[in-house]
Amino acid sequence: MVKRQCIATAVGIMLTAGTSVAGPEQVTVQEAVSRGLSQNNLSRAVAFQAEAARSGARAAALHYLPSLTFEESWTRSNLPVNTFMMKLNQGRFTMADMSSLGNPAPINDFRTALTLEQPLLAPGAWAGSAVARHGAERQEAVAEVVRQQVAFQVFQHYLEVHKAKAQLTAADKALDEARESARQAGVRTAAGLGLKSDELRAATHLAAMEQQKISAANNLTLARMQLALATGGQPGEELDAGEPLQLNMPKDRDSLVSSAQQDRCDLRAAELGKEQADAAVLQARSGFLPTIGGFASWQMNDSSSPFGHEHDAWAVGVTLRWNIFDGFRTWHGDGQARANRAAAGEQVQQTRKEVSYQVHEAWLRRQEAEKRYQVAIAALQSAEETVRLLSKRFDNALASMVELLDAQSALNQARANLVESEANLSLATGRLYHSAGTFLKEVL
Repeated sequence: MVKRQCIATAVGIMLTAGTSVAGPEQVTVQEAVSRGLSQNNLSRAVAFQAEAARSGARAAALHYLPSLTFEESWTRSNLPVNTFMMKLNQGRFTMADMSSLGNPAPINDFRTALTLEQPLLAPGAWAGSAVARHGAERQEAVAEVVRQQVAFQVFQHYLEVHKAKAQLTAADKALDEARESARQAGVRTAAGLGLKSDELRAATHLAAMEQQKISAANNLTLARMQLALATGGQPGEELDAGEPLQLNMPKDRDSLVSSAQQDRCDLRAAELGKEQADAAVLQARSGFLPTIGGFASWQMNDSSSPFGHEHDAWAVGVTLRWNIFDGFRTWHGDGQARANRAAAGEQVQQTRKEVSYQVHEAWLRRQEAEKRYQVAIAALQSAEETVRLLSKRFDNALASMVELLDAQSALNQARANLVESEANLSLATGRLYHSAGTFLKEVL
């Protein structure tokens, strides 16, 4: 029995170990961005908002279709005028009712009515339809802006995972070197060739490197969790980054500026806002114009039951309505619409300027990141050579432990700077395409 329990325990440990080794799911940057666009809650929310705007525009465009309403009502009254009209509508009024016309008895009236209304001329509705249409197009452009922001955010988190992996690798190297330095210090102290203070200093450095590795491992876990969350995952889930995306540096800045002026969705949204403001001016001015509509109705009246048919009648007609004076409300509404149109025009011009500036800024930052990356490579090479030389000098008792540990600390910092510079270079390249409005084209 004890043997079986031991075997079962061993199998359980092996299965648990196998599960832990598997690690989180690994995806490419294209897969991560696609998941973010389809599963991120913010991306889904703006898609629903765009659909709502399109539905509103379709509803506004149907204003010229007829409306048909059905009504069933019940009334009980002893008001002379009401009883007179109800009996007339029911076809029951007789000369005998004239004697009690001033003080009639209460009566019931069940009214069944079917009414048709047909707008014939409604300038405000036509202009409102244009406002709604441009508003829906603008909302779609805003939704695309958010989608691109979500995609770029996923790209940033993808790079953070790669950076965290590289930092963990650097921490492993630093820990191995710190262990070797601690070993050398112990050997020298045991042989009577070193100082106890050097051994203690090496042990302190080793402890610092162990703490650095713990933080690096934790940062990798958090980066994976952020990537999973940005792609629509649940809190606590992890998603690992696969191969890094290689984005080539464009050679022509002017072409990027031109692309931004054509492809940036926020600029397109501003332009559609201007078109919507133009339509709003027409809508405000339509208040000065008349409206014409036709109507037709048929009704049944009964004194005793709903949907009864003691008598029926019909009516047709045309109505013209013209707002001659409304206390200058329409006039001031037109002024408000014209001011909003002017503001929308200014917004478009400012957005164009900002778009061009953002491309120029992203271009310069990308060049800066590339130069920093080259400097970081050279600094790492120098730090590695310094540690190599000081290690030999330390072995030959020509250098102190303090000098060696300082050089190793500088090497660790150089490694961290290289990882940071490489990630910043990829991020700066992606931001350059994002500012040009072509990020999704480059990634997907």
